[in-house]
Amino acid sequence: MAALNILYDSPHYCLAEFAGVAGVELVDKHTRRNAFLEGRVAAHLRANVARLCAEDPEEDEVDEFLFTYDALLTNPIRMQ
Repeated sequence: MAALNILYDSPHYCLAEFAGVAGVELVDKHTRRNAFLEGRVAAHLRANVARLCAEDPEEDEVDEFLFTYDALLTNPIRMQ
């Protein structure tokens, strides 16, 4: 099983990457939807989150940025 690295975690969103996998998973905790993003979209998201976090933002600012990706979160999360 690949190692999991949490890039960002708040009450609203979680952004994670898996070792050896070229992509990131974004989860909206409130709507219980997620997406695995790859390629340019993943690279753009990583770069912008890194730049934003370097500015020591408030949690709401990061969540507001991640909300711009909400339309991509189409996979429902099912709890068993």
